[in-house]
Amino acid sequence: MDLNNLEKLTQLNGVSGREDAVRAEIAAQLQALGLPAHTDTLGNLIAYRKGTGPHKIILCAHMDEVGLMVKYISPDGFLSFITVGGIDPRTLLAQRVTVHTASGPITGVIGTKPAHITQEAERGKAVPLSDLFIDVGLSGQEAAQTVALGDFVTLERPFVRFGNGRLCSKAFDNRVGCFCLLEALKRVEKPLLGVHAVFSVQEEVGLRGAGTAAFGLEADAALAIDTTGAADIPLCRPQDYLVRLGGGVAVSAIDAATITPKWLFDDLTDLCRKENIRHQVRIAPRGGNDAGAIHRSRTGIASCALSIPTRNIHSNVEVTDEKDIQAATDLLCAVLEKGLKGLKYV
Repeated sequence: MDLNNLEKLTQLNGVSGREDAVRAEIAAQLQALGLPAHTDTLGNLIAYRKGTGPHKIILCAHMDEVGLMVKYISPDGFLSFITVGGIDPRTLLAQRVTVHTASGPITGVIGTKPAHITQEAERGKAVPLSDLFIDVGLSGQEAAQTVALGDFVTLERPFVRFGNGRLCSKAFDNRVGCFCLLEALKRVEKPLLGVHAVFSVQEEVGLRGAGTAAFGLEADAALAIDTTGAADIPLCRPQDYLVRLGGGVAVSAIDAATITPKWLFDDLTDLCRKENIRHQVRIAPRGGNDAGAIHRSRTGIASCALSIPTRNIHSNVEVTDEKDIQAATDLLCAVLEKGLKGLKYV
């Protein structure tokens, strides 16, 4: 795996609805693979590779990341904001951000009332979003001339390797899924299954792009490649972990948006066992992903989510494991090369 490419993808900025830089980079990589892609009205990037067999599959990974949007500029130049996508305000305090203005990106720092002047009753409590602000180092007049209401804001944090095969960065959700899909397309040049490669938009704000993209495609099955929260940390019970880092690609049985058809779940887990691909089962009472939108498209498309376990999800210090990324990529390749037993090849 070319982890330098994963680093490149994570460091691009693409809040939901503003995925342009990510889309341009992925389009260039697809072009280099001989897979010219088109962009639909909503902004999804879609490419196709013909298969040697009669069936087609959608492989979907969303390009967008969670972020913020400026909603107010104070007379003193401080910015109030809303979240775009689900962000826990506890993860935002004292973080650096980039504010994307019409004249270019500027640096900001998220702050709140300093601890040494708070009241006793305020100390030790989570700071609500309404009490956070972005300091861009400008006067009120300068800020008003530079920043506009509706400007997007991205979290800032570099890609680092640490520990034993662990990776930390912003935007693993879901540039790591985009990375796995690109890696599979590089490795499998003549797939059995024809593959619609969909790099979708606006997943973090309601699975919007994938449903639109899938409606215009004919496919017999679909896999959404995404991250999923790993709670294998102190203070969480093992039965609440959902998935573990290093446990392999997570094959979803159920989440709040999708119940995987039995034949598809069985085919995927059987393929993992036959190909010696490390895997685990994801049973999630909450949350969803693009599979939830795709499986309701047209008259229905059999869909499953393949997830990369991620700690600190929806923050700028998301943590993944190289082994899980490799396992997800290996499973995608196996599906493309060997097909799915539930599909008839006669």
